[in-house]
Amino acid sequence: MHVLQYIAVQADNNDEAFRTVKDRLESELGNNEYATNSWFDWFVAGGGRWNPNPDSQYEDDQSMIISYDEAPAEYRAMVDSMITNRIEEFNSYRKSYNEKNIDIEAKLDNYRGVMNYDFELYPLKKMIDMIQGEWDFNSYFYDMHSASTNPEHMYKNIDLGNKNWYLVPVDFHF
Repeated sequence: MHVLQYIAVQADNNDEAFRTVKDRLESELGNNEYATNSWFDWFVAGGGRWNPNPDSQYEDDQSMIISYDEAPAEYRAMVDSMITNRIEEFNSYRKSYNEKNIDIEAKLDNYRGVMNYDFELYPLKKMIDMIQGEWDFNSYFYDMHSASTNPEHMYKNIDLGNKNWYLVPVDFHF
């Protein structure tokens, strides 16, 4: 599956922002083509399949990067949009979980120290991950500078006068 996320990073220009994100994500993958040490197994910085230029969908392309200093309203609107996407995912998991009407106490009482391959609790796990700010395919936004899915840290930094923030779109495969 694929998901588009915007990664916030501090940099002096688009190129530095792009390279910072790409290099960091590559280092998280390690040397494996399909790494197991991250939630994604490959990615395309620059938007990938969401890039409107068909010639740039799987090439390095910086055309979709948003600079806070150059376009603060667009920047904030994109972050708001990503948070809205996250809330929609959360609500979908919540609906799925509520429909299952699971007896949590019975699940806890029956735990015997090994995984039982019961995936009924998956929606609950994903909601907890989101509440706790775990970065994964449901996050849509990630502040690489603060290592957080919470935009509050970035906005505090911006409010202190640090306007050199960039949003780099990344097409993640997981």
